[in-house]
Amino acid sequence: MRSDIHVNPISPYDLDVIDSVFRAELRKRKLSRCSEEAEQLAAKLISLYQAGRRDAHELAAAVAVAAKATDISVDSSSQQHKSGTSC
Repeated sequence: MRSDIHVNPISPYDLDVIDSVFRAELRKRKLSRCSEEAEQLAAKLISLYQAGRRDAHELAAAVAVAAKATDISVDSSSQQHKSGTSC
C-alpha cells in the first residue's frame, strides 16, 4: 500500500529540542510525566514541531497558546514522579 503522505522523520536533534521543551513545560505546569495532560502536551509538541515550529522558544510559545485553547493547564495537585521512573 503506497501512501502519498510524506512524513519527515524526527532526528535525534529534533527529539532533544522537543524533550527540552517538554521537560520545561512539565516543571512549569507541575505535571507528572505519567499524566494524561503530559501525554496531550507531548502530542501537541510533536505536532507543532512537525508543522514547522523548530526553535525551542518558538515551540514553547506555541504550545503555551495551544494549551490555553485546549485547556491543558497548570495543575499544582499533580504529583511529580522521580526522574528515571517509568509510567
